[in-house]
Amino acid sequence: MHIAKLVKKLAPALFAPKPIPLPPEFAEPPSWFKRNSPIARASNTPTFLYQSWIPEHTDKLIDLVSDGERLPFKDIGILIDPANKRRRVDALLYAERQPAVYDRMVMHKLAPYRNSAIGLMVTLDWVPVMRRLVYGAARLGIPTILVPHESVFAKEDMYYVHPRMGMNVPLCDLVLAWGDTQERIFISRGYPPERIVKVGAPKFDYLATISTADAKRAASVLGLDPGRPIMTFAAQPLDSQYDTEVARAAQNKAILHLAAIAKQGDIQLIIRTPPSRDSILDPEVYQEVSSSGSIVIDDASLYLLTAEETIAASDILISVNSTMLLEAALAGKVAVTAKYVEFDQIWDGLKIPVARTHFELDEIIKKAVAQPDFFIKGYDLGWAARAFGVGEFDGRAVLRIREILEQIRNHRFDIQCGYATTRAHLLDRHA
Repeated sequence: MHIAKLVKKLAPALFAPKPIPLPPEFAEPPSWFKRNSPIARASNTPTFLYQSWIPEHTDKLIDLVSDGERLPFKDIGILIDPANKRRRVDALLYAERQPAVYDRMVMHKLAPYRNSAIGLMVTLDWVPVMRRLVYGAARLGIPTILVPHESVFAKEDMYYVHPRMGMNVPLCDLVLAWGDTQERIFISRGYPPERIVKVGAPKFDYLATISTADAKRAASVLGLDPGRPIMTFAAQPLDSQYDTEVARAAQNKAILHLAAIAKQGDIQLIIRTPPSRDSILDPEVYQEVSSSGSIVIDDASLYLLTAEETIAASDILISVNSTMLLEAALAGKVAVTAKYVEFDQIWDGLKIPVARTHFELDEIIKKAVAQPDFFIKGYDLGWAARAFGVGEFDGRAVLRIREILEQIRNHRFDIQCGYATTRAHLLDRHA
């Protein structure tokens, strides 16, 4: 009796057809993926597309270029909460490890715009999460435009290079480069020169109208006295062109030395953490901050000052190798490299002071407070204007980008879309 009941109970499972294993590309998308609404209709409104990423980099650049509603932009919205670093890391790894599924996710997001997209704009396309988005757009005939959010800041042969997979050249139809340096590097790796237009560095445009007085007052939100000297250390993740562990240890050492110098010299110190929101500060740094009212951290989780305000508020800007060094130099501030770890530094041509030890850093800071012009007059801004601009920093890079996008929108720019489809072999390898 019991056996009969057991057989009856198990029969459905025993005799049911076995599930057919799905091909890998039909696996269920990850939980962070934001599906299109099932009731959404294909868009008929012409718009540029972008994928939201780091707010202080990609999203900020898109906001500058869009100029309110003059140029329409639409976030594709591949992932939920892209400002969350953990989500971005998950997406980066997923696009690397599950390319077939990710390609379907990309096409799912792009499909509603296949007849209305004016173009897709990205600020990097060497990571698979963006590279495959560019490839998907190319398959649909959507023009793709790269406007890099950063330029070379250490070894040139490691710039725009995926550290594990090796991708090192754009796949976009058009590159709106900062200046000579990006152009030269991309061409040397096989990118067609006729697809590059130099426009200058949009992130430096604000320097043409910078107001130190206003920003000095803004520093009060950090509890600092606008009437006293302020120096800022621009911290970096140091995760792409260095031995990360060694470089971060050296960076923390430099910060601790600056904290000691600040206390001795009655100087205020801002420690600005990187927009990537990496956890890069040692416990000793936090201890120094808690023991002094003149040392503060402006943390990326909730910045109190923008990068532009930070530059304007600072009398001295120190970093291992941040582009904020160039911004500070262009703004007429003392910019100092804390080169506590050896690397090929792009800013050598700028001729800013370099400190490799506590003693050298102390001497430079003292001199910078007493005689800032001693360093400022030695800058080679002409070199910087050629390498990272169009021969000058005129505050018009964003205007040039807008003009080109307007031409694309009005079919007055021959962008020759589909370049990525001719370079599919470079989707996951170097040139």
